[in-house]
Amino acid sequence: MVNQGEKAPTFTLPDHDRKPRGLQELLKPRGATLLAFFPGAFTSVCTKEMCALRDSLAEFNKFNAQIVGIDVNDPWTNKAFAEKNGLNFPILSDYGRDIVRQYNVFHENFGNLKGYTVAKRSVFILDQNGVVTYKWVTEDPGKEPNYEELKKAVAKTA
Repeated sequence: MVNQGEKAPTFTLPDHDRKPRGLQELLKPRGATLLAFFPGAFTSVCTKEMCALRDSLAEFNKFNAQIVGIDVNDPWTNKAFAEKNGLNFPILSDYGRDIVRQYNVFHENFGNLKGYTVAKRSVFILDQNGVVTYKWVTEDPGKEPNYEELKKAVAKTA
């Protein structure tokens, strides 16, 4: 389990253009990085969440913040999802489910499908050194984070 005050596990995952993206390159010098894990592209709540983050990007940018979405879909699905919804931040593909396990944010046998693992809806805000300054995880895939709380946490981290 990754907790507030701890260094976040590093990773390299392909983005929606299949370009490898490492956590170190995503960390903002003098800013915050918001990692938003979500269960799956094109689902109603995930679409609402990613679009809400997209719509808040200008506010996050005031604090030199970077938003990164992470799910277990393949990069091609994530590319279509990003394009359809005009997402202007990286969507990373944890298709091997290694990172959701490292962060301990996963649902096994999701939707009563044996062997199907997805990310739990969760948000980690990291400072420029990769230390977790804020953490939110829900067991309920239908619950969205409190966006105002995220903005306040980003402002405090910046």
